[in-house]
Amino acid sequence: MSTLNVNTSFNIDLQFSSAPIHIRFFAWLIDGLVIWLYYYVTASLLEKMLGFDAFESGGRLLIYLPIFCYHLLFEILNHGQSLGKMTMGIRVVSSDGKEESNTQAMVRWIMRTLDFGGLILILVIIMGFTDLDFLQWMLAITNIIAVILFLTSNYNQRLGDLAAGTVVVYKKLPYDINDTIFRDLHTEDYNVQFPQVMKLSDNDINIIDNVVKRHKKSGIDNYLESITMKVKTALDIETDLENDIFLEILLNDYNYLSRK
Repeated sequence: MSTLNVNTSFNIDLQFSSAPIHIRFFAWLIDGLVIWLYYYVTASLLEKMLGFDAFESGGRLLIYLPIFCYHLLFEILNHGQSLGKMTMGIRVVSSDGKEESNTQAMVRWIMRTLDFGGLILILVIIMGFTDLDFLQWMLAITNIIAVILFLTSNYNQRLGDLAAGTVVVYKKLPYDINDTIFRDLHTEDYNVQFPQVMKLSDNDINIIDNVVKRHKKSGIDNYLESITMKVKTALDIETDLENDIFLEILLNDYNYLSRK
């Protein structure tokens, strides 16, 4: 299992644990089971309720279109997680630590044929279909290359990940730079203490917010002290407040000022 280090604008490395091969394999099996169950149930309903074969033109569209778009739709609508990835506690993120974008999800989906098409081809050969044309053999060769890259890349990235700039990581991290920074403030009598906070970017604020929320957990205290020093230096702030209190006030000030 490799660790992905993401350097933030405060030069603080956030660490993401890449998902090992066996975890991704089990997620793939679960997704395969989900797709098979969908196929079986839908085909049965089409035959029993609508009275036509699942392989007729209308049946093929109803069955294969959702299957074809399964991974794309889940990654876009479910924050980089298919049902298999949800079950195994992993997700797709951008290599810079941010949430996977729609464009990245599309690239991974397009490249899926090159990554996994050969596996389907092997099953076809095992079933006795050996009359294969040039395109099918090229697909198998491409799949072999994809498997080699997957096994040898630093973060177990398949071709789709390399092309899209994504990594599959464990979802349960000590921080998540996409968490909300919303705070419930009594704005009527609120006094801003550090107006310099507005010089920070939204991404900076997200990082601060997540470190503050989780600083009591193991391995996070060092981030709290480090980010406090970086913020004070960047904003030219001098204060004797405790690190956690200072950052809490800073976040409250940001929430208040950003609503005005």
